[in-house]
Amino acid sequence: MTHAPALDLDAELAADAEVEKNEARDAVPLDATSLQLDKTALRIPASRRRDYQKVVAQAKRALKLSAENQHSEAARIAYKAVTLAPDLALTNHVMGLMLYRLGRLSRSLDFFEAAWKIDPQDAEIYQKLGLVAWKLDMLPAAEKFYRLECQLAPGNPNAIINLAGVLRDQGKFEEAIELLRTAIYAHQENYELWNSMGTVLNDAGRPLESITFYEEALRLNPGYGRSHNNMANVYELLGEPEKSLPHYEMALKDPADEMEEASMRHSRSMVLLACGRLEEGWAANAARLDPNRAQATLFTIDAPMWDGVDPAQIRGKTLVLVGEQGLGDEVLFMNTVKDLIEAIGPDGELRIACEYRLMPIVKRSFPQAVVGHHMSATVEGREVRAVPKIGDGADFWTPMATPLRAFRNRIEDFPSEPGFLKADPADQAAFRKQLDSFGEGLKVGILWKSLKMDPRRSRFFSAFDAWEGVLRVPGVQFVNLQYGEVEDELELAGKRFGITIHQPRDIDLKMDLDKVAALSSVCDLVIAPMNATSNLAAACGGKVWFVHARSSAWTLLGTGQQHWYPQSRSFFGTGFQDWDNTMRKVEQALAEEAGAR
Repeated sequence: MTHAPALDLDAELAADAEVEKNEARDAVPLDATSLQLDKTALRIPASRRRDYQKVVAQAKRALKLSAENQHSEAARIAYKAVTLAPDLALTNHVMGLMLYRLGRLSRSLDFFEAAWKIDPQDAEIYQKLGLVAWKLDMLPAAEKFYRLECQLAPGNPNAIINLAGVLRDQGKFEEAIELLRTAIYAHQENYELWNSMGTVLNDAGRPLESITFYEEALRLNPGYGRSHNNMANVYELLGEPEKSLPHYEMALKDPADEMEEASMRHSRSMVLLACGRLEEGWAANAARLDPNRAQATLFTIDAPMWDGVDPAQIRGKTLVLVGEQGLGDEVLFMNTVKDLIEAIGPDGELRIACEYRLMPIVKRSFPQAVVGHHMSATVEGREVRAVPKIGDGADFWTPMATPLRAFRNRIEDFPSEPGFLKADPADQAAFRKQLDSFGEGLKVGILWKSLKMDPRRSRFFSAFDAWEGVLRVPGVQFVNLQYGEVEDELELAGKRFGITIHQPRDIDLKMDLDKVAALSSVCDLVIAPMNATSNLAAACGGKVWFVHARSSAWTLLGTGQQHWYPQSRSFFGTGFQDWDNTMRKVEQALAEEAGAR
């Protein structure tokens, strides 16, 4: 006989909410499909219903209190019910729902699983199991649960929406599209189905087609926040960020929950920057730190945080500048370090806690600063960052992007000099000799992808085939700067294009970032999407051509150039993923560059 899992309720109530590993975008939330308690109670064998009248009443009371946002008290009542009837699917089901609403995802999964084992014919439990598995990034398991729900409740639009979302997140776009097409035909007035189809098409790299479906969802429900949020995202992808902002304003009137609202506010801040509204954008970008946002890093630092509003506040103080987000972002945001040193003045001290692989170049570049590294750990699916030792006794700390609010409110505020980091001169000299050995012509370093290439992220990187015209430009020696697995692409370049892409020696392109900075900065040119390596090359004064999937990348700040690096150029086409035009422009520019040599 299956019984309820063991539970220390006081410990669960005292613990922080477990952070979702997957946003589960456009999922039908559990709060929107409350447990049909009377129907579930009928599933108790008739001979035992009388014995369980008390626990059913307690379950009802727990659901009522939870609906009134009294989640802790609701959980205590649910716990009494499951203690009295641990072998009842209903009590396990309700206990799982209460833990879910407290943010204790893994523990809620335990109770939902117990309810499922007791009563595997209850379609509702599969919705709960699927959503929690989805949020914990257990996508194959979530797909399995939603397929079972669809079998037990055929034609249920909520089950279809969630299954389509999980298929989408696994890159199974055509399967998700066909599933939704059939459902929309049967439920043409269901605005959530139209919205779900739009999101699948958008993630599949078909944003123009997605607009039709979002517009229909908004025709059916003009105030639907999710469709407004999705429309905003599409317009930004298509290079029209100004059209995004009214949709964000509407979306923020109807968020499904705090996490969705935090995500919307963060996205809106990036669109403000893409529109060139810098001062407003940097202020709004504080939303990136909201702990309700699934991707936000949590910091544990024993000092007050400087918010970047008033530089006078840090004059003569000890400030710890802490890296945030990705490695490329850390490099990009160090654009303001010289401004910080000046603002702090000779009586204060700047301490920089960066990614440990960046420490040598940061120490060399900013000898006035104390340089250490941050440390991160994953706690319940969430990245938590600390700065051991270097944070001791500090007056303030601040995340690396925050000083932009103080020092980069106009395009004119960006530096005019070509770089702010200093590569190792000895390594640069050694790599110049190595580049010379590759033959005559321009030495051009190239990158074409990211190390993390999930279905959504891959939309922002061109296929390697799109580089053929660039690689065939005469008078150029290409140098591989791409970290990760590249053997297939290098073989393709040789066999199909007849081009040798030289592999640099004596360097680990992922781990030896000091050498990567030296090598990339002495190339005559680097052509790449915006990532850690291309940022390092440009930050060290190297000539870099950035290849963008769209004209509205937020780092362009409403212009056609990366003002972070005045010696750089940016290439993009019309709309989103216009790789043919983009790479043709790169090819033509490279031919001119090589011809000039």
